[in-house]
Amino acid sequence: MDETATYDIAVSFTEEQRAAAGEVVEACRQRGLTVLYGPDHTHEWWARKTDGDLPDARVLFFLPFVSTTDEFTSAMLRAVRAGDEHVLPVLVDGVAVPAGLLHPHITYLRSVEYRADQLAEALGERVEAAEWERAAVGDVVARVLASASPAEEKPAEVAVPATFSRYTEQDRTLRYLGEQFAAAMPKLTRDGLVGTVNSGHSRIAVRVERAGDIVYALDIQRGGIGGDETVNFVVGRHDAGSVCSNGWARPVYDTAAGRTALELHDLSVLGGGSTQPRNYTGEDLFAALWQRIEAAAATVV
Repeated sequence: MDETATYDIAVSFTEEQRAAAGEVVEACRQRGLTVLYGPDHTHEWWARKTDGDLPDARVLFFLPFVSTTDEFTSAMLRAVRAGDEHVLPVLVDGVAVPAGLLHPHITYLRSVEYRADQLAEALGERVEAAEWERAAVGDVVARVLASASPAEEKPAEVAVPATFSRYTEQDRTLRYLGEQFAAAMPKLTRDGLVGTVNSGHSRIAVRVERAGDIVYALDIQRGGIGGDETVNFVVGRHDAGSVCSNGWARPVYDTAAGRTALELHDLSVLGGGSTQPRNYTGEDLFAALWQRIEAAAATVV
């Protein structure tokens, strides 16, 4: 009788994430992890397989790379929120995940915060800390998809609370971004860069240098061309007192989601130049801003 194969992780990804997933898989194997991976093991491949067609293997973690919240990845995220320890998603490229799909007490792995080898190290730590038995990968996928609600009713929109304040949210956003940038800057030292954050009441000055030369500059200001309740973003050095903007975020209350959000008007702060505003959580906005810094830093490393 053939013995069932065992792995530390099984990987699922989109077509667009195939190359990135392959890099992480190789780094995981270099780290000593065992990985169930195939070049055709996309979300669609896993989703369309019936239980009997799935690989005969047992895993500690099923690892979906989440770059968008489609039916498959939403089911995986719901499983984590419901307490399924065998599902370990990796959030890719600052993907905006609805708050209702995230567990409030779980630290999610985000690809924007790690190189492939660092992500492999983080996964290795999760594997070594796991206290549960491996489960049949077919059972994991089948139970997650079976528990997903196929036709969830759209929740009714709620009214904007009387206590909602754009200026309170503006204060909270400035404090949060200042704290997050200050905490993240030491990561740049591994690449020979120096990051500084100067946080004041009305302005946060973020600078990244190498050998005294500025690699990236970002000012986050209270108020701007979008109104005095907004958070304004200025990329690059500029004269004091000059009026310019690469985008701004207005605190809003998302009645569909039932929570506060930041309505970002991106002229070029994230490089998109989108004509349509997009809602972000504070966490997702910071992740997107930090990704821009890492991209700029990579050009000089």
